Amino acid sequence: MKISTAALSFLILAAALGSPTHGSQVYEPRAPEPRLEIHQLKSSIRQESGPHHPPDCCFSYAQKIRCIFMENFFETSSECSKPGVIFITKRRRHVCAHPSDRKVQECIMKLTEAKDLTKIFA
Repeated sequence: MKISTAALSFLILAAALGSPTHGSQVYEPRAPEPRLEIHQLKSSIRQESGPHHPPDCCFSYAQKIRCIFMENFFETSSECSKPGVIFITKRRRHVCAHPSDRKVQECIMKLTEAKDLTKIFA
């Protein structure tokens, strides 16, 4: 089997200068991140532009809410087609949740109580 010098040179050059393969990852040393089974909101929040702040709307809900990772929350606008509570994680990610879910209600109560305590002692 003959391989021309030009073809071999091209393959070597492509391998040296080419982009990393699809499956390769760049690893940075950092603390292990706890794995959350939550749905990130990138595809489930709609933001509309306008003269006022854009309303955030939920189109799907997270299956599980781990309150320990949540820092704050707010309810979606009444203009949205579905009701929702958007939690903000300690890593500043947004997570949609159904407002009538028992775990969501418990987390809202915990976050509200924690906020009230910080106001008292501040």
